[in-house]
Amino acid sequence: MAKVKRRMSLLTICLPVQAELKDVEVALARSTTSEVELVSSAAQYVLANGGKRVRPALLLLTAKMLGVQSSKAISLAAAIEMIHAASLMHDDVLDNASLRRGKPSANVKWGNQISILVGDFLWCRASEIAIKDGNSKILSSITSAVKETTEGEILEMVRSSDFNLSEEEYLKIIKLKTAMLFSCACHVGALLASASERSGETMRSFGLNLGIAFQLADDVLDYNSKEEKIGKKTGTDLCEGRLTLPIILALKRCKPEEIGVIKEALVANTLDAGAFSAVKEVIERYQTDASALEIARNFAARAKEEIVHFKPSLERDALMAIADYSVSRGE
Repeated sequence: MAKVKRRMSLLTICLPVQAELKDVEVALARSTTSEVELVSSAAQYVLANGGKRVRPALLLLTAKMLGVQSSKAISLAAAIEMIHAASLMHDDVLDNASLRRGKPSANVKWGNQISILVGDFLWCRASEIAIKDGNSKILSSITSAVKETTEGEILEMVRSSDFNLSEEEYLKIIKLKTAMLFSCACHVGALLASASERSGETMRSFGLNLGIAFQLADDVLDYNSKEEKIGKKTGTDLCEGRLTLPIILALKRCKPEEIGVIKEALVANTLDAGAFSAVKEVIERYQTDASALEIARNFAARAKEEIVHFKPSLERDALMAIADYSVSRGE
């Protein structure tokens, strides 16, 4: 009888920094306290519904692998997570999203204006932490990541209705929009450890490739997963008119009449089950979900190759396991 391959959970993978991640939660609660009660409520609601803390884990694992464990790592990991949460709040406003990981999004609960302003508050708090740290290289890495993430958001909006968007152009968008913050988390961990410039660039590259793999797996999940697994309705990307890699590849492989089915679904104001099923059938027929996942595997493999030369440790193994985990989510 064939053995069933069990997928490790992220919680299990991150055991080497489990205690530190608990401290990050405390730091997040402390850093989002405001004299304006609504600010605290909205910020803490978003962070409590913020997911798996992948980015803080990357920072903590990198720093620990390279030989440092300090309170600065905790506070900066919290700062990275606040930046991520802020970007999600702004994303939900731009996309008019109603759910975030299975719960009402902040813009649904408090409106677009409050969501944007609380997102700005989180960015400001993260900046305060980085400034207080006093390391100009860390501050530069974080501010650069925020700038590039914003550029990625804008580029995605500009190209949102371009049905001729190429695979290369799309990878540039997700590199900026998603992967840069993964890269920043790893780079900051290396800077905290006073690692060599070469090691810092290696960790930056590791995070970048990992972030691209992570996003590509997310693209696939939107078509082949259940809502409780990904925390949003299946087909959300399609409903919001978002071109992702499975769709981009399908548009280049399918017949003219099938292209029409996809385009109609992308521009529709609402997406019914029948329209989603029709698009999903096209994706499955041309196996563009499998193609996207294979590209994700290649980026995850590149990430692992970056850190294979580091001294073996629990932390290095955990970082490699996160690369595997990022892709396994889409399988």
